[in-house]
Amino acid sequence: MTAGPIPLAVILLFCLLATGPNAQAKAKVPGQPGAVHALADAAYHDTLTTLINNATQRIDLAMFLFKTTPAGDNRPAALVRTLVAARQRGVEVRVILEYSSHDPTLNQANQETAQALRKGGVAVFFDSPGRTSHAKLAVIDRRYCLVGSHNLTQSALKHNHEFSLLLDNPPLAEEILAYMETILQ
Repeated sequence: MTAGPIPLAVILLFCLLATGPNAQAKAKVPGQPGAVHALADAAYHDTLTTLINNATQRIDLAMFLFKTTPAGDNRPAALVRTLVAARQRGVEVRVILEYSSHDPTLNQANQETAQALRKGGVAVFFDSPGRTSHAKLAVIDRRYCLVGSHNLTQSALKHNHEFSLLLDNPPLAEEILAYMETILQ
């Protein structure tokens, strides 16, 4: 008995099963320029934390919402501590947050986070209240780019279905950094 070609669907199913149910929760860090990784759901948090912990020069974040409350087992609050630790070891850290002309709840959450970050020496900026900055961007060491749907909230980092990409792409990092500058104008 000879076996014919294996259908592509069977190969894809085998690949998915071989990675196991927790594959999407593992931290991913590209090993070479040009690498791209999908970060579904909680994998974003783990990967961002790893990248911040490994940063040696600079971290730039632009986030619509960075909400560290309620307190407790809170992933955004842990990210604040991780960013402050990076700053304390000499990494330049800049965070750009949304300031809304019509959403005081969002403003309160971002202001509370900004206060905690500034207390730890992190540079925090707000966009103009006349224009909504809905971007969710991170650039680490002018190389690693995270772009996607994740806000920095407990829901987005632990419970929601969210999707972002991690790209190891220095030229793209420079484009994103230039775009971040336009948010501050």
